Amino acid sequence: MIWQDGKKDMAAEGGQLGAPTIVVQYTKTERSQFHDKNQSYTPLVHTTGKGSAIVLRDGKAFKAKWERESEDSGTTFTTMSGEPMNFAPGQVWVALASRKPVIP
Repeated sequence: MIWQDGKKDMAAEGGQLGAPTIVVQYTKTERSQFHDKNQSYTPLVHTTGKGSAIVLRDGKAFKAKWERESEDSGTTFTTMSGEPMNFAPGQVWVALASRKPVIP
C-alpha cells in the first residue's frame, strides 16, 4: 500500500493505492531548465546508467540494482548478487527517487 508524506495515497474512486510490487529506483536527479506555473523548476531525472533500488513485495524489502544502457532500451533489475529480480504477479510500480534533495 502506498503512503506519501505520512498519509495514505488514496484513489479518486476511494481505497488506498497499491501494487503487488513497488520498486523505488534511485536515480541521478537535478534541476532542469523548465519550471511549472509557480515558477518552481522541475526535476530532470536520469534513468540511463546504473544504480540501486529497493523492491517492495510480499511485505518485505529487497535491495536491488538497476541498469539501462540507453533511452531506447528497457531497465533491468537484479539482486545484489546479479540474479534477475523476481516480481510478484500483477502490476509493478516504479517510483523514481533521488538520494539528495533537488533545489527547486
